[in-house]
Amino acid sequence: MTMQSQSFVDWLTLELVRRGSRYAFGVPGGGVSLDFIAAAQRAGMHTVITAREDAAAMMAGVAGRLANAPGVAFSTKGPGLASATNGLASALLDRMPVLFLAENFDADELAYLSHQVFNQAALATSLFGDKGGKEERVLAATVEAVAPALDALMSAPEGPSLLLADPKLMVSPVGNPVPSTLACPKMDETAVGRVCDLIRGASRPVIVVGLEATKAPIAHVARQLAAVLGAPALVTYMAKGVIPDEHPNFAGIFTGGAIEQTTVGASDLIILVGLDPVELIRKPWPYNAPVVDLCAHTHHPHYFEPAARVEGDLTSILSAILEEELSCEWNALEIIEQREKFHAGMAMTGESGLTSEVVVHEVGKAFEFKPRLAVDAGAHMFSACAFWQAREPLDVLISNGLASMGFSLPAAIAAALHDQERGAVAMTGDGGLLMCLGELKTAAALNTNLTVVVFNDASLSLIDIKREERQMPDLGLSWDAPDFAQVARGFGFSAWRVDNLDALRIAARDAATLNGPCLIDVRIDASGYRSQLRRLRG
Repeated sequence: MTMQSQSFVDWLTLELVRRGSRYAFGVPGGGVSLDFIAAAQRAGMHTVITAREDAAAMMAGVAGRLANAPGVAFSTKGPGLASATNGLASALLDRMPVLFLAENFDADELAYLSHQVFNQAALATSLFGDKGGKEERVLAATVEAVAPALDALMSAPEGPSLLLADPKLMVSPVGNPVPSTLACPKMDETAVGRVCDLIRGASRPVIVVGLEATKAPIAHVARQLAAVLGAPALVTYMAKGVIPDEHPNFAGIFTGGAIEQTTVGASDLIILVGLDPVELIRKPWPYNAPVVDLCAHTHHPHYFEPAARVEGDLTSILSAILEEELSCEWNALEIIEQREKFHAGMAMTGESGLTSEVVVHEVGKAFEFKPRLAVDAGAHMFSACAFWQAREPLDVLISNGLASMGFSLPAAIAAALHDQERGAVAMTGDGGLLMCLGELKTAAALNTNLTVVVFNDASLSLIDIKREERQMPDLGLSWDAPDFAQVARGFGFSAWRVDNLDALRIAARDAATLNGPCLIDVRIDASGYRSQLRRLRG
């Protein structure tokens, strides 16, 4: 009696589960995506049917990042893959590990078919380009193609791969994969020595921590470096929590803008730990101090040419530096002063009603900053990132490479599934929520431990500020405020609509006690955004 050969789709799902993938997100078609769902369930992977394919890719990216495993998403061919492109772009630029399975056309069909047909491989190739110098990102449904791609998916810079699921190959029998030959680059000890010399020669260094440092072992030694050196440490939006907000060396957030220039401009050496240039705003590098770049991957282009760079495993690099005797001339009171200047600069005053700062503080207090926070692009993000307290890496989830609206709700759903007891809070503007409103269905169907906070100012506030700065006339960037609470109740949410502090406190307190999907629709006074943005970015 011979053992039945394993099909590719069964090998794939079992291999993903072996690597730690727990969920697959997507909108199926009637072809091999159904075979994939069935195989995933046989392998013990949970499948989540989303409202949109772009949201599925974002959920997969966040799930993969939190689990430190491949994130998994799927769609049908044609319009399914086309709809996913914003999510794939987010995975690419936000460095999220996503294997996206899209149904493909049978070669025989293409001899006569034009319905829904376009060059799917070319679409993905044009999107991915050669970012990061990775191996081929568009994959055929073979073990030989996919096994090494899954290894590469988790190496810096993390990002997406597209699996074009050929109907015949998906169900074909397969053999065993060739063992991976992917190796971590060896640490350049000479370069480490140059870095140590620069640190010893500096009296007032500053540390800037980025998204490559969000893995727990790296975060641990990054905190040690800040404490041992005694220097101010700033984090990017995506690295919130690597240096906790309550850490004595925490000095604020670094974006490449104006608000951090008081601290960084006073330094004589800038030490970057895992900073990816995709995280910074579109302004030239403003500093003359030499830069040390400690990174998992060297990116081109970059904002500057560093005085020294070490590429490789950041835990090993930082551990080697910590073997040296380190000190600087900053004192604890100076670092506290820098942190207070940051928070004072981010403070808001509104003309009437609730400001985004007040909302973030009140929701944070009600939830005791316990859930993970997912933040959307928009004017509210500045207060959310500044005032939400983060204690660990990935306590705050944000799209800051692509900076896509419509990110926070899918991200929060994935975060709530990853840790259902802890749950998640999504902070989104009204414009961002309108882009992914259908995912309220997904959250309700899963009964996720999730609260959505909508900063409802009935406009694209950030874009309207830029319009005013250009002295342009009204371009129709506002609308009548929707009643999102009523919409959410239609999906089965507990929901509140609030426009004053007392009502906000009651709604936040009640949402924090419920274990299920909630939404708080907050009418926001947007008048303070303009001055806050000016202080932040200059």
